[in-house]
Amino acid sequence: MAKKTSLNKGLEALLGETTPQPTKTSKSKNKPNQESNEILISTIVANQFQPRTEFDEKALLQLSESIKEHGVVQPILVRGLNKGFELIAGERRLRAAKLAGLKNIPAVVVDVSNVQSLEIAILENVQREDLNPIDISMGYQRLKNEFGYTQEEMAKKVGKPRSSIANSLRLLSLSTKAQTELKKGNISEGHAKVLLGLEPTKAESMLNEILKQNLSIRDLEKMLHSKQPLFTKKQSKTRDELNLESALSSKLGSKVIIDDKDGKGRLLIKYYSYDELDGIIEKISL
Repeated sequence: MAKKTSLNKGLEALLGETTPQPTKTSKSKNKPNQESNEILISTIVANQFQPRTEFDEKALLQLSESIKEHGVVQPILVRGLNKGFELIAGERRLRAAKLAGLKNIPAVVVDVSNVQSLEIAILENVQREDLNPIDISMGYQRLKNEFGYTQEEMAKKVGKPRSSIANSLRLLSLSTKAQTELKKGNISEGHAKVLLGLEPTKAESMLNEILKQNLSIRDLEKMLHSKQPLFTKKQSKTRDELNLESALSSKLGSKVIIDDKDGKGRLLIKYYSYDELDGIIEKISL
């Protein structure tokens, strides 16, 4: 028996065993000695819950050429409609099959709810790890807004830490321009996390510098530190400030610095890796 992928396990967790339901049996042109359950491509409509908004045209053409040579190896997943089918998972395969000129495509037909349709679409794309960060965030946002999911519930469904879901949703707080550049791959999630910590005007200015100078995350942080010191130096701190810094540092497991002036100021929490940052967020969110 073939080894099941994490995606197959995820789908089974939502649906149980996904067994193909015959709709139309025909001989494959590329493999005349094998039978496959196929449906007409013209009867399939797009998934209304598809989280992916952009597709790599070059990659689709490459997949299309492979399909011309070998056929569609893995069936798509659909659910029945009154006059056809709605795609649940496998849009890249479906698009590539159309480019290859196929009229029919192998499919598994399942009976799922709207919630499950969105869950499966997100699960397929997230586990492939080729969905851009903003589309992933928007998928999570739909689960939250349209179906009332908590971050904890989303984390369990897609098999990621809750802090990962929280960090992903934070990306939607970026400016429209920053989100667009992140979707295009012109900036990374690391850049985005730095920008999220800045005032909107400053964030836009630094975004332009990143794009203009092709700054790495380290370059960006150095530029920020050189242009705007995080804290002004003080002669001394009160015992209360020192005690509070110590207590917070112990609580979060990271260095905490308080910059106070007459009851107003800033709080700095230092971290030295994204794993450490995730841990801090997890503790704050408890």
